[in-house]
Amino acid sequence: MAELTETTPEAIHSDLASIATTLGGTLTAVIDAIPGGPHRPTPLARKLGISRVTASKMLNALARPNPYEMLQDIPGPESLRAVTAAAPDLGADASLVREAEDAIDRFAQVIRRQFGTRAALNAAISPRSANLQARVEQSSRYEVFKGMRQIMGVEAETWLTSMIFAPSPADPMAMSITTIHGAMRLRRLRPDVPIYFTFGPPKQHNAQSPELPSSPFELNEFCTNTPATMETEVAAGQLVHRLAHDKLGKEAVVDMLAASHNPRGAPRYASPERSKGGVSAFVDIPVKNMVCDALVHADLFPGSTPELLVYNPGARGPANPNDPRRDIDLIAVPEEIEYLGKAEDRFDLAEAPRYPDMVARMCAQIGHDHSEFRLFRLRMAYPVTAFQFVMAFRAPPAPAG
Repeated sequence: MAELTETTPEAIHSDLASIATTLGGTLTAVIDAIPGGPHRPTPLARKLGISRVTASKMLNALARPNPYEMLQDIPGPESLRAVTAAAPDLGADASLVREAEDAIDRFAQVIRRQFGTRAALNAAISPRSANLQARVEQSSRYEVFKGMRQIMGVEAETWLTSMIFAPSPADPMAMSITTIHGAMRLRRLRPDVPIYFTFGPPKQHNAQSPELPSSPFELNEFCTNTPATMETEVAAGQLVHRLAHDKLGKEAVVDMLAASHNPRGAPRYASPERSKGGVSAFVDIPVKNMVCDALVHADLFPGSTPELLVYNPGARGPANPNDPRRDIDLIAVPEEIEYLGKAEDRFDLAEAPRYPDMVARMCAQIGHDHSEFRLFRLRMAYPVTAFQFVMAFRAPPAPAG
């Protein structure tokens, strides 16, 4: 049997393409030789004595024109051997079956000797197709989500981060930043693990003060589910919230929404040290979906299309997109930022039915109408907890004089 002898990406992909073409062609010939075609999953499964799921996966994979997508979707070698074992009794020519068995053996050998596991093979071929890369990325993040929710003892349907950028009324060289963030349909999975949330940039707060800083905005009325009960304290000068209730079960879901406002949140114009500005978001807990919005006033970031940057901060802490030394922490993702402009329905979110009202209220409280803002949105399934998600806009130069 043939064996991959070179390990360069080009050599590996060339051999995998050959394996995929041979495997797909020989299996298709075997299936076509079975009377009763064109075959549907359920009747074919009965004839071959295999599960309907296996038959469906095999037929769908063989129908894919991209050889790498076919290789990623095809059932494993043992399932395919069950097909070739039953095919001769159903009328398939023995020579066709032998060719298919040889192709299956080569497929199995590549998995075992070259990659070790099917998951490693899938990862290696994922860059060969945008569709394949997106599916591998999402399935991998789903595995992370499943593990982290057990470790952290919590999960939520949606993490929402919405940042509103407006000209600062206090400083013509600055932008005000108003932030909405939180978890929708959050539920506790373990009673023994404390669940914490940290919001906004670190705040300089006098720990001796008897009064904690708090948001000027109350968002509980916009919750679809029961608002979460939180206990708040200051740690290292930053507000930290702890989920107070200990209820368990699928019906014990809550919404947790918080807001912050900084009238001088960031510089409005570019400087030698800072050419980019925008959204920086962290997801504190395992969630199924993240919605990250940038609401940008018409007077800010003119003509700028945001760049999506995803960092694995690690021990170096939060990354500054203006610092090229942090490029080593960048993670490639298939998602892209969607530009919704000023579409009438741009604030409609199935995950947060009261989101349009929330945005309108927040904009009004900072002295603007929501119609003044254009919207940029990032959606991501199963975002990795503790990764940093950045929408980086290029800041304009300061006006002359």
